[in-house]
Amino acid sequence: MSRPTLRYLAVGFLVSAIVLAGYRLFLYEPAAAAKQPASNETVELSEEELSYKEKYEQLLAETEVANLSKESSDTAESASSEEPKETDSSEKDSSEPAVTKTTIIINNGDPSSVAVQQLADQGIIENSSDFEKFLDENNYVSLLRPGSYEVTSEMDSQQIAEALMGR
Repeated sequence: MSRPTLRYLAVGFLVSAIVLAGYRLFLYEPAAAAKQPASNETVELSEEELSYKEKYEQLLAETEVANLSKESSDTAESASSEEPKETDSSEKDSSEPAVTKTTIIINNGDPSSVAVQQLADQGIIENSSDFEKFLDENNYVSLLRPGSYEVTSEMDSQQIAEALMGR
C-alpha cells in the first residue's frame, strides 16, 4: 500500500473512534445499569394495584370461607345422621386431637407467602414465619406449583412442602 492510502485508513480509524466515543459518552445507557436498581429495590405498587390486590385477597378469602362453610354443613349433616349409631366412638375421638383437613389453593403467580398464610389461617401450621423460613432454607420456594392441594394437620413441614410441590 502507498503512504497516502495508509494515512486515509488511519484517519478513518481515528474518526470512527471519535464517533463511537462520543456516542458512548452522551447517548449510550447500558442495559445492565438500568436493570440493576430494579432488581435490588422493591417496586412500590401504585394505588390501583394495591386496591386490586386487596380486592383479590378479599375475594379469595370469601371463596375459601364459602367452601369451608359448605364443607362443614355437609359434614354436620352426615355427622347428625351418624350420631345415634356412634356414641361410644365419640368418647374415643375426644381423647385424640382433631385432625384438620383442608385444601390449599395456589394460583399462578402467587408468592409462597400466600400458601403459607392459607396454611396458618386453616390451623395446619402454628407459625407462618417458621414455615416460610423452612421453605427458604430448603430452597422449596421456587418449587411450589399452582394448583389445589389437600393437606392435614397431621403432616409435618416436609410432607406439607412436598404436597405443595405436587409430589
